[in-house]
Amino acid sequence: MGSFAAYLAWLAVAVFVFMVIYRFIKFNSMPLHLRWELYPLPLEPKHHHGGSYMEEVDYVRKPRHHIRINGILDMASEVFLLKKVKEYNKYGMWPFSFCMHWGIYLMCFWAVLLVVEKVFNWGAISPLSNVVGAVAIIAGAFGSLGLILKRVGIAELAAYTAPVDYFNLLFLLAIFGTGIIAWATDPYFFDDARAYVAGAVTLQPVTVPFWVALQFLIFELFLLYMPFSKLFHYVAKYFTIDKVLWDDILNVKGSAVDKKITSQLSYKLTWAAPHIVPGKTWVEEVEIVDAREGK
Repeated sequence: MGSFAAYLAWLAVAVFVFMVIYRFIKFNSMPLHLRWELYPLPLEPKHHHGGSYMEEVDYVRKPRHHIRINGILDMASEVFLLKKVKEYNKYGMWPFSFCMHWGIYLMCFWAVLLVVEKVFNWGAISPLSNVVGAVAIIAGAFGSLGLILKRVGIAELAAYTAPVDYFNLLFLLAIFGTGIIAWATDPYFFDDARAYVAGAVTLQPVTVPFWVALQFLIFELFLLYMPFSKLFHYVAKYFTIDKVLWDDILNVKGSAVDKKITSQLSYKLTWAAPHIVPGKTWVEEVEIVDAREGK
């Protein structure tokens, strides 16, 4: 069992890293999205009053200035503070969602600290890793359980909560819940967690209490599962924000955007509708519609 858990830990990390890279490249190579171009953009120097570079005379001939640090800070506030969830906190979800997300962040950070502690023999960071682990477990359990109760107890939320949403929350609660049980039943919990990770790193597993081993086993399974689930939205969010919400580049004849649009217009449609003929390209579809309307 110990050897299986050690190999599973390496497999989980390898699959997780590979899938993150693969899906990031996949997202980046997808066709252009329908851009929103909603103002104000945090990147715009005039964003405080809702302005854009298109307000300027002859803006087409002028260079477009974006303040990237503003965009980074705005995106960071969404990722780490869940700004939009807090702003539209109709059902009181934000405190639980905030704790759940930070539970995940800190759980991953805790695992990294334990690995670093073993690889570099940095015993000095043990107090830090203990605090990070404790906060991760408490925050994650509070957030996951709170979100489950909210979705079950509020009819409007329950109506559009899919079974997979409950599964994901229960999966997370299992990680943090077993951590709380392990912490409550094992007076040497943090030392045993450190020993487990050290054994996994060196492929020389040691015997640890059942609940400690179970928590890390579930966490390893979660790393395998996450890149294939809707929980992977943390990577997709970058593209949603930067390539959909904030992409206001001009489509100039002969530009990279223009060439990409021209290429995508040659895609063939594989679906049908009263106004769509399957197997035709987008350009051909427009020509068919124009012919019908006598244009």
